Amino acid sequence: MSLFLTVDAGGTSTRALVHDAAGNCSGYGVAGGGNPTASGVESVANTMRSAASDALAQAGAVPDDIEHALAAMAGSAIGLTGVERGLQQLGVSAPLQLGSDPEAMFFTGTAQLGGAALVSGTGAAAIVIRGGSTVARSDGRGWLLGDDGSGYWIARRVVRAVTADLDGRGPRTSLTDALLPEAGVKGDRSADKDVLLDQLVTNLYAIPTPGIARFAPLAFAQAGIDETARSIVDEAGAALAETVAAVDSPDRDAPLVVGGSVLFHQEGLRTRVTDLLRQRGWTGPVIPVADGTLGAVSMNLRSAGVTVDAELHDHARISLAGIRSRH
Repeated sequence: MSLFLTVDAGGTSTRALVHDAAGNCSGYGVAGGGNPTASGVESVANTMRSAASDALAQAGAVPDDIEHALAAMAGSAIGLTGVERGLQQLGVSAPLQLGSDPEAMFFTGTAQLGGAALVSGTGAAAIVIRGGSTVARSDGRGWLLGDDGSGYWIARRVVRAVTADLDGRGPRTSLTDALLPEAGVKGDRSADKDVLLDQLVTNLYAIPTPGIARFAPLAFAQAGIDETARSIVDEAGAALAETVAAVDSPDRDAPLVVGGSVLFHQEGLRTRVTDLLRQRGWTGPVIPVADGTLGAVSMNLRSAGVTVDAELHDHARISLAGIRSRH
């Protein structure tokens, strides 16, 4: 039996899929975060092994059945070294190919071979695709150097605004009342501010750096009633639009696929980004997608010489949705 193993490794979850060349999905597995930059290569290798093992078991397949393996992941610029170890330990001998998560997002949204993708999840990046390959990229450099408009970028502004509020260095914001319980702080703003800040500092610094991205939804929840939160959301939209605009020579009539945990779930942010890009002359359709799993399947098939036309793309989408509904 000749099968494909496709892995879509994001910052918060890793999805593994066993399928055939016709896009029929027979096995699906989910495990933890799969960003090597954020979690470390060894952790990602273990996560990939776990998700792939579950997918193989559901498919009733063995590792030797896999002839083509591909992983789409954030932080893939670090290269393959060590990441493939998890699949090798599982017994998958097929060489592991690597693709980026923005590519996977793009090919999830369309069967076309040209356009652009914008991802905002834990991190953020934009790419231009031509002829099925990435020809230009903007941002996606990690939390320390960029990822403007990402979940981490937003959350960092939330926690800084709350700290400034409690410290008297910034305006009062409803983000404070929202963040304190979420961050495990005992007490409210009526308590001694130094006690609150000591707790907040201790708890936040105990979270691995990208992990504070989980506080990003607080900005969107408070944006309708709080000027500070609204400003953070507006700045995130402007930053993401700038990231797309900065990509070298995109075709503005082509599809722009947008995804990632932030952009997919926050319709208001997508609308703001779209409006700003329309003002810059972008006329192509804007297509939101939940994750890059289907696109990673398309990439894996194409790497094996399979032509992924609109019909096959749609069939794989339906098959993937079916197996996910049973998981």
